[in-house]
Amino acid sequence: MPGAMVKIILDKIYNKTVPKPINLRPGYDMEHVFNGPQTDEYRYEKVVEIEKQYDYLSIIRPHETPQQWADRIRGSLQELLSKREYSVYHVYCLFASFGQLKSKTFYVNGELFEDHFRYRRPSVHKSQMAICFKCWKLVKITEVEPRKVYYSGWGRWAYEVESEDLMKNHWNYSCFKAKTANMAPPARQEMISPTSYHSSN
Repeated sequence: MPGAMVKIILDKIYNKTVPKPINLRPGYDMEHVFNGPQTDEYRYEKVVEIEKQYDYLSIIRPHETPQQWADRIRGSLQELLSKREYSVYHVYCLFASFGQLKSKTFYVNGELFEDHFRYRRPSVHKSQMAICFKCWKLVKITEVEPRKVYYSGWGRWAYEVESEDLMKNHWNYSCFKAKTANMAPPARQEMISPTSYHSSN
């Protein structure tokens, strides 16, 4: 599961099992991520461990501009990407955020544990800015309209949003690949989707 991408599927029947996320940014809503394919506690722990590293870098400090934030964290972000441990939310860019990471802890026989299923990200920053992993420019990322897709396994149409949908406008019109040797390009990642349902796209 770590390094996989999360697809948002909007369908009345499917969403009875996997509720709609709180926004149309794939991977942002961790409760939605964990409602996907089941896996063991260790894998969830690894997912949260990776997400926290990206989310921490994503936070714009009070009185800090998006450009100041980008200049401050760009080196650390490149180093994090070089480890090839990829986020399920920050797939093609690092989305700016504000606030704090939120998690729940509990004690068992006097030992402190973290409830990984209760991890919540910082809030989306009002600027809606992000750092593109291809060109390393600051870019404004707004929500997109879900695409209508035919699911042959269901025999009906539904709507979906993938991480790349948020980036297409930037890629098509304002992105250029940065010519820096030590910048790690985003790798092809596994897609998380219902195992028994397949899109015809």
